[in-house]
Amino acid sequence: MAELRGWSLLVAGVRKVEGDAGKLLDGLRLENPDVLIQAFDAGAVFGLDHVLGVVQITLEAMDRGVMIAEKPETELLLRLACTNQISEAIKRTGLKSGHAGCFVCLSKSQQALRKVAYRLAGFGRDDSVITSNAQKKKQIAGGLSINKEMDDADFLSFLLERAAILV
Repeated sequence: MAELRGWSLLVAGVRKVEGDAGKLLDGLRLENPDVLIQAFDAGAVFGLDHVLGVVQITLEAMDRGVMIAEKPETELLLRLACTNQISEAIKRTGLKSGHAGCFVCLSKSQQALRKVAYRLAGFGRDDSVITSNAQKKKQIAGGLSINKEMDDADFLSFLLERAAILV
């Protein structure tokens, strides 16, 4: 868990999402009303720094009142996907049944986050699925129709810049 702008943050990878991904996410949100929860296909996440950067951009947009979505969870989804279209963001980066997943949870309560962390441990928690690699870079670059022939640091910077300039 990390602390950002008065929020506690949990980023957790899971090896494989079982069952209906949408129902799983909806259920977690209902069980944990004090936690903002969003989940992604782990293949769409280019490492922990990608997630942290998008979370920081989202919190800044919340603080300034310039979110492109009504809810912070949707804002995270749109910015990680680098699009302002919800359907495209879900298609490109949404949690998918049978795939590895990345859960991003924000709360003002560390106790509430610990409860979510305990629940996610039951899903086969494995943070290694979040790690950046060449295959993810190729997949993300293809989805954004961009050149993947840059080094990883430049690629991450490019993704975060795209996330930040969405309007």
